[in-house]
Amino acid sequence: MPTVNFDQIKADTFADQMLNVLNHGALALMASIGHRTGLFDAMAKLPPSTSATIAQAAALQERYVREWLGAMVAGRIVDYDPATQTYHLPPEHAASLTRAATPNNMAMFMQYIPLLGTVEDGIVRSFREGGGVPYAAFPRFQQVMAEESSQTVGGALVDSILPLAPGLVDALHKGVEVLDVGC
Repeated sequence: MPTVNFDQIKADTFADQMLNVLNHGALALMASIGHRTGLFDAMAKLPPSTSATIAQAAALQERYVREWLGAMVAGRIVDYDPATQTYHLPPEHAASLTRAATPNNMAMFMQYIPLLGTVEDGIVRSFREGGGVPYAAFPRFQQVMAEESSQTVGGALVDSILPLAPGLVDALHKGVEVLDVGC
């Protein structure tokens, strides 16, 4: 067997990289929660506020909002002022995290992380036994895809996509019938 030299610096660097992957994965889950609960949208409309004020604005339970805010501060997504005990979503961050930011709302895409996590057992089983994971095993898939399509295609449909087909916009205005088959 060949002798392998162990590079401790390389091992430590890789361990740090994997820790970052873990932290960012957890942060993706928390961003999904922020999107689904409307926390990002509520915070974008508020001045620096306490967790109670943010919870009230989003119609959520303060304890959970406070815990979520802790993760958002640790992930450098939300700013925290310890002197006033207030949290703030910078507008530069809101530009990538709110429904108003469509089509640039990255928080919407974060929903895929927990969605894919729900089918991990089936995927592992497929690695061992073959087969596959049925479409029906992906809870909320249609809901998340519809939201993504609305965000990415909806805004561009009339101005950019439909005009690609010569005469289509005029035909639609005249009442042509359309059948959408697949995607």
